[in-house]
Amino acid sequence: MRSLLRVGALVACVAAFVSCGSPPQAELDAAQAALDSARQAGAESYAADAYNRAKNTLADANAKVEQSDYEAAKTAAVQAKDQADQAKSLAESTKSRIRDEAQAIVSRVSNAIGDARAVVDGAPRGKGADGDLDQLRADLGQAEAALGSARGSLSSGNFNAALDQAKSSESKLNQVQSAVQVAMQKIDDWKTKNRPWFEL
Repeated sequence: MRSLLRVGALVACVAAFVSCGSPPQAELDAAQAALDSARQAGAESYAADAYNRAKNTLADANAKVEQSDYEAAKTAAVQAKDQADQAKSLAESTKSRIRDEAQAIVSRVSNAIGDARAVVDGAPRGKGADGDLDQLRADLGQAEAALGSARGSLSSGNFNAALDQAKSSESKLNQVQSAVQVAMQKIDDWKTKNRPWFEL
C-alpha cells in the first residue's frame, strides 16, 4: 500500500512538472496567428503602433521561452494575441475612415475641377491675362493628374496614398480657384482701360 502511494505521488509530481515545464505552444501559436491576421488587415500601415506593440510582446514571449520562464511566456503570449486583435480592429476602422475621406475629396474635387476648367477655357484671350490663363491650365492639369492617381490608389486599396493624392489635388485646385479671381480681375481691368470712347 505504501509503495502504491509512493508511485502515485511520483506520477503526480511528474505530471505537475510536465505541465509547468512545457512551453505554452498553443498560446504562442494563437498570438502568431492573430499577428498574421492583423498584418493581412493592413495593421502595419493603418495601426502601426498597435501592431508593433503586439509584435514586440510576442517577441518577448518567445524570449521568455528561451529562458525557460514558461509562465511568463504564457502571460506575454496571451497579451500579444489581445494586442494583435486590437491592432487588426483598429486597422480596419482606420482604413474605412481614410477610404471614405479620400473618396469624399475625390468627388468634391472632381466636380470643382470641371467648373474651374470651364471658367478658364471660357476666358477671353488677348485681354491682359493670357500668361495667367496658361499657368492656370497647367495647374489644373496637375490637379487632374493627382486626382487620377488618387482614384487609382483607391481602386488598388492603397488608401493612405489615395488620401495624400486627393489632398494634393484639392490644394492645387484651391490655388487655381484663387488665381482665377485674379485673372478675371485683370481681364475686367483691361476691358475697362480699353473700352471704346463711345461706350464711356
